[in-house]
Amino acid sequence: MTLTFRTTLLACACCATVAGCDISDNRESAAETSIEEQRRLLTSLRELEGFWLIERFEDFEPSWRNGTPWRSAYLQNDGDRITYSVGCNQSGNSVSLGLNGILHDTGDGSRLQTLQGCGPVREARDKRFFAFFGSNPEVRRFGPGRVSLRSDAGELVLIEPNLWRQANKPDFREIEGRWMPQMSTTYNGWGSSGTGDIQGVVTIGRERLLWSQCPNLPIPIRWTTDARLAARESINISDCPAVARTMRNEPSAVMTMLTANPAVIRTGPDRTVLVDGSGEKGRRLEFQSEESVLNPLPPTQVSEGDIPPAPPRVPPPPNDRSH
Repeated sequence: MTLTFRTTLLACACCATVAGCDISDNRESAAETSIEEQRRLLTSLRELEGFWLIERFEDFEPSWRNGTPWRSAYLQNDGDRITYSVGCNQSGNSVSLGLNGILHDTGDGSRLQTLQGCGPVREARDKRFFAFFGSNPEVRRFGPGRVSLRSDAGELVLIEPNLWRQANKPDFREIEGRWMPQMSTTYNGWGSSGTGDIQGVVTIGRERLLWSQCPNLPIPIRWTTDARLAARESINISDCPAVARTMRNEPSAVMTMLTANPAVIRTGPDRTVLVDGSGEKGRRLEFQSEESVLNPLPPTQVSEGDIPPAPPRVPPPPNDRSH
């Protein structure tokens, strides 16, 4: 009886050990498969379709701090054609992607491009960037939401727009204060259209938004972990006289955005945008800080690598009175 019991325990221990090894082996195998999937070659342009932001080209990382804000540096793939910019001029060419993961320029080698003057540093980078797409880069996954294009001419890293936004969320202190709307825009890929001439001041507070054109309609909000101004209750924007009594679209566009749980993106030392939609397609409302509008700094020569200081927060005046 004792022998049988001991034998049973030994057998169970052996089974547990084998089972533990199997679980460990499976986990290691799954991890290896995941790494291989994240680093695998892309062999179809379908896997590169859509609108991507540029996270890095060579050692240049686009940022508002170097004058290249959100959506200024991008690559868009529409079937067998790509359109791209690294923050200055735009160009593009037709392409194919082989089973070996090599991206080929299928055009005649020329590059039609815009002719905006951006200074010698950016224009030289444009030249290298445009030539890069004729260098037969290898296209490979580069971790979740990223794609690497690499050749002897350099490396380009693309990132999904929403992943970029999560990696570049502002702190609430950066956007708290008084902001003047500049333009309301709709965008789809690299294309956009919009209108300006928007009046008033929007005050972003810890617990509410208030547009001076709708002083009777404050919007209770909370700041979310993914950098959104989430409305805490439903607001009927037609209760605002500026919306109800005008034929202009701008008042409605402002209040619609403020009540849409917009994402907030920093775009300059004194600029920010509210976004309703994805990084590829949606609406945005652009702002400039009231302080920088009323008291503009004299123009200065700033090197591309310099990082402008964050603007001081302008506290709202008592009762959020408009000008």
